Amino acid sequence: MYTYKVVALAAMAAFAEQAVAFNSHRHLHEHAKKAEPTTREVKSLTKRGVAYNDAGLANTFGAACEKCSWAYNWASLPGNLDQKFEYMPTLWGDIDIHTSHWDSDVEQCLASGTKVLFSFNEPDHASQSNMSPEQAAAAHNRWMNKYAGRAQVCAPSVTNSGNPGEGLDWLRNFHNACNNIEGGCAIDCCNIHWYSEAAYSDTLFTHIDGAKEICGGKPIYLTEFAPLGSDDDKNGFMSNIISRLDGVDGLAGYSYFMVAEGNLMSSANDLSSYGQLYATV
Repeated sequence: MYTYKVVALAAMAAFAEQAVAFNSHRHLHEHAKKAEPTTREVKSLTKRGVAYNDAGLANTFGAACEKCSWAYNWASLPGNLDQKFEYMPTLWGDIDIHTSHWDSDVEQCLASGTKVLFSFNEPDHASQSNMSPEQAAAAHNRWMNKYAGRAQVCAPSVTNSGNPGEGLDWLRNFHNACNNIEGGCAIDCCNIHWYSEAAYSDTLFTHIDGAKEICGGKPIYLTEFAPLGSDDDKNGFMSNIISRLDGVDGLAGYSYFMVAEGNLMSSANDLSSYGQLYATV
């Protein structure tokens, strides 16, 4: 549970409007392209990953980011993602538009070398998959448990909200709900998100620590994070924080929100100033 200064909360609300616009778009095109199964080379993953909607932009960014080794797109197929990346599919929510093709997509991904599966996207957030811990536990048991032993299965992603019933509070309640159903929940890792003003970047690390405690020391994936503020603020954040993330024990991977024009990309072919830092520091 974290307490943010009022100014940070106001800025987070403003950023949330932008994030919701991206997030609402995340799942609309997830099944638009079905790539033929390919066998990706076995590679040693770095922590640094790429969050994307457009595989072409992800590939352009990846060509400049030697340390970027994995990617995800809030969907269950990668599109035309470069084989330098290990793709990690997501079951965005427990609704038919996602679940109807989840199993066939996962089989295709596993055949192509996928080793990590992400459960629901921000069920603690009303504008995202929006599920109670009990609903999410039952759905996780149904859709994710079957892959235990074939891939690492992550718990649903949660925000860094400090409101009761959200963020890490939701994650703790999810674990409790899993303990109360037959068969429990396959959980090999946990998945968290973080947004705040750059001045409060230390709360990113307390958020990671809190998740590690709730998840019993299992690996943590930080699949969305970004500071609020100007480009200069973001440049400073990249310069100071990314190397610290590389050194965090128990943090298996992180991906900045996100590879898109106006964010890590300044155009379809060029990285922004803080995109260049994310790619190279």
